[in-house]
Amino acid sequence: MSFLAPLFFAGLAALSVPLIIHLINRERREVVHFPSLMFLQRIPYRSVRRQKLRHILLLTLRCLALAIVALAFTRPFVRRQASARAGGAGARELVVLIDRSYSIGAADRWTRAQSAARRAVSGLGPTDRATIVAFDNQATAVTPPTQDAATLNAAIGALRPGSEATRYAPPLKLASQILAGSNLPRREVVLISDFQRLGWSVRDEISFPSGTTITNVDVAGGDTSVADAAVADVTVQRNEGVRDRATIAARLTNTGAAPLANVDATLELNGRVAETKRVVIPARGATQVRFAPIAIPSGTSAGLVRFAVTPPVGRANQLAADDRYYFTIAPDAGVSVLVVEPSASRSNQSLYLTRALAIGDRPSFRVDVRKVGGLAPADLEGRSLVIFDEVAPPAGDGGAPLRDFVSGGGGVLLVAGDQLPASAWGGEWSAALPGAIGSVVDRTGDAGGTLAWIDYDHPVFDVFNAPRSGDFATARFLRYRRLTVNTDSGPRRAAGVADTASGAHVLARFDDGTPALVEHRVGRGKVLVWASTLDAYWNDLALQPVFLPFVHQLAKYAGRYSGARASFTAGEVLDLSRHGELVASGQRTGPVVVEAPSGAKTRLSSSNEGLVPLHEQGFYEIRPDGAGRGMGQRLAVNLDPAEANLARIDPEELRASVLAGAGNGFAGAVSVDAPTREDTERRQTIWWYLLALAGVLFATETLMSNRLSRRTG
Repeated sequence: MSFLAPLFFAGLAALSVPLIIHLINRERREVVHFPSLMFLQRIPYRSVRRQKLRHILLLTLRCLALAIVALAFTRPFVRRQASARAGGAGARELVVLIDRSYSIGAADRWTRAQSAARRAVSGLGPTDRATIVAFDNQATAVTPPTQDAATLNAAIGALRPGSEATRYAPPLKLASQILAGSNLPRREVVLISDFQRLGWSVRDEISFPSGTTITNVDVAGGDTSVADAAVADVTVQRNEGVRDRATIAARLTNTGAAPLANVDATLELNGRVAETKRVVIPARGATQVRFAPIAIPSGTSAGLVRFAVTPPVGRANQLAADDRYYFTIAPDAGVSVLVVEPSASRSNQSLYLTRALAIGDRPSFRVDVRKVGGLAPADLEGRSLVIFDEVAPPAGDGGAPLRDFVSGGGGVLLVAGDQLPASAWGGEWSAALPGAIGSVVDRTGDAGGTLAWIDYDHPVFDVFNAPRSGDFATARFLRYRRLTVNTDSGPRRAAGVADTASGAHVLARFDDGTPALVEHRVGRGKVLVWASTLDAYWNDLALQPVFLPFVHQLAKYAGRYSGARASFTAGEVLDLSRHGELVASGQRTGPVVVEAPSGAKTRLSSSNEGLVPLHEQGFYEIRPDGAGRGMGQRLAVNLDPAEANLARIDPEELRASVLAGAGNGFAGAVSVDAPTREDTERRQTIWWYLLALAGVLFATETLMSNRLSRRTG
């Protein structure tokens, strides 16, 4: 038995009232008149009888009624352990799932979550075991299955709300695995969360062992009045001029029913306040804050937009984690391209190609042209892409730097044309190229061929996938070289199917089925072969509107360009092999250190092969191993804006969804939506029955008192 308001036990002092009444209740005297008292014997009057308690049953009824009233005001309730609810016997395997997504930091939800977890482990028996699992976007068991209450409570106390969004499938699946591996007869899951609707998908299938008991602890307490204001997004618009300048704008949102006035929005750049503007965020709406153009320093700049409400508003912004937005402004890094021409090239052979690249923007392309005879190893330094325009790649000692360049992540585009000899496909380059080059296919007699199939899912062509984004069918190809892709099933394969033996991938085909563009991965680099020319000599593609974006996409993909992102979202995994611009030049292949906003460090042996989970909000820094703090590149990580949507799912609805996905795995499962002290007492309402009993006792006492009064009257 527990009591919600035990201080009302002080009301038991009222029991002294009927006792005092009984003690001071004097006997009634009967007066007899005598003419004379001389013949009467004097006997001293004694009050012993008046000091004795009379009518013990009446006194007992009065005291009992008052005691029951005092007990009712203490709001008693019976705390039933989960084992009693399950109706089972024997040792219990308990898994406590604690939601630590950033929305749990609203109001006092996190405090209630920790208290609920401690209550869950406080009922462990001597043979029970428990596991603490913290979850947000993913789930992690922070303790092994243990009977040590100190270990469990220490783990609960060490947890803090994170920066990621809520997902219920990972913790439930982890709990099912823990319970499935248990040899204890009873199994229970306690899910502690604010039950955000966005965290659950009906497509998630969970299966638990039969007889598993689920207890849902709703720390939101049914509170739907939580309002939130947030910095939802920040955009950076570059203004190129004498100095590199940018205009930064932020979008502020408000989910509350009342507008937020006197909101001070502040822009910081590299730790210094650049500007503060006062705005009003409308109720259930958004507003945009545009800051004055600002000069961007050289290198990568770290920016922050934050806001504060003056004066602070109590329940209007209870989720403070998303009151700030981090971003970076990186230099406009271009793609360095080297075009290699034949010694006796045609007039303006690379004119269309170089002009198309020269007008590229975001990224820009830095293009140099060399004759094949003047190619030196130093020409490969700092390059992203080398285009051999109807020129064979160098062989022997001269080809070793190029092979290292490709295997290290560089790109090579080989344009066949009519000057590329068939021997370019043989020798030491045969393993790096996707097949063999054949004879010239002359289509002048039928007015030229067309591109009949294109892999629009490939990065080179995905920008043309939308309607009215470009038509390659209008280009006419009078001549092209026959490309034979090495496959196990013969020279002709289904379009777009990668070859497992050679790694070749056909990206486009002519209308006669001949490959037009073929890709082959070599190490971390790429080798692509174009069967025709990139000028107007063999085709009119260079005169079509699609030529410019096609060349840009081809150069970006082959050159492994990845535009520097202004920010990432907590929960993403950073692949440094795709974001090489984050590592300082000259250190691309060496070990690097990734430091999180909390100061936690991760060492990677190579920047080209690193996968870094981004769990924290703020600025990460990636620097070469051995370099000091501040010597590397920073990247910004922000909260998932979807998590700010505090719309809830009914815990019973979540349980029903799990039951539907689990089949019969939940036979006998029980769900308790809110086993807090207040809600447990509210459900039992023992005080109401106690007051009713006290009323009956008072009525009985009144009847008995009246009867005794008439008898002694």
